[in-house]
Amino acid sequence: MAYIGAAPSYGVFDRQVLTGNGTLTTFNLDHMAVPTSLLVVLDGVVQEPEYSYSTNLAAGQPKITFSEAPDNGGRISIVYLGNEILTATPATSSTFINEFNGTGSATTFTLTRTPAANTAGNFAVFVDNVYQRYGSSYAYTVVGATLTFTSAPPSGTNNIQVIQLNGVNTLNTVANGSISKVKLDFDPEDDATALAIALG
Repeated sequence: MAYIGAAPSYGVFDRQVLTGNGTLTTFNLDHMAVPTSLLVVLDGVVQEPEYSYSTNLAAGQPKITFSEAPDNGGRISIVYLGNEILTATPATSSTFINEFNGTGSATTFTLTRTPAANTAGNFAVFVDNVYQRYGSSYAYTVVGATLTFTSAPPSGTNNIQVIQLNGVNTLNTVANGSISKVKLDFDPEDDATALAIALG
């Protein structure tokens, strides 16, 4: 279902798509958001904020919890109305590399830096120098800081290499509460003195 309402002045609203399994009620979100700043559509039906679902932050991971488990195979579309993508700027100043030792049985690995976005375009993963494709039907998925392979990589020392790229689109803004009252204070006398000095 398309969003009906005012579009952002520039860019688009970020969107995430999830799939229900009939039992799970809590899912990881790509961004932290209050319920009323999300447009959640379950199998084509718009969900009511704070009644049909709630959001919270658990161990640094944003989550959404539904009052009832979405059906198995149910499509969950989430539009972040408060997270407008405006300009393409690197989410980080450089790429980041993790290396792990395969055990032949372990399928999950914890990244030392939580990715800015859990999308295929943000990763390059290699096992024994072989590139791995992103996606649940392929080699691996990433949720939060957890990378999960569909099958256990073979044993080896640093034979798993995970490269987080820096091409994620984000909007750089001033953090809440980072500007103090002192920085906003206006002193007409000081400003007049500065103007007089500038004018000579």
